[in-house]
Amino acid sequence: MKQIENKLSENKVMTSKADKGNSIVILYQDEYNQKVEEFISNNNFTAANTDITENLQREIRNTINDCQRVIQKSEK
Repeated sequence: MKQIENKLSENKVMTSKADKGNSIVILYQDEYNQKVEEFISNNNFTAANTDITENLQREIRNTINDCQRVIQKSEK
């Protein structure tokens, strides 16, 4: 396993779990980065100046708390 990891690292190759099926995809890191950049630019994403995760989590918690008739207290 160590030899395989070294060979991948030497050639700047990475592995990733495939979207579908139970398989592994092997691709060059540069190619992976290019695909990510293309995906971001083709889908009109914009960069956030701050991390909005905490705000979104707070909103979700508040929404769950406000839905007491739908979501039982024990299911929260």
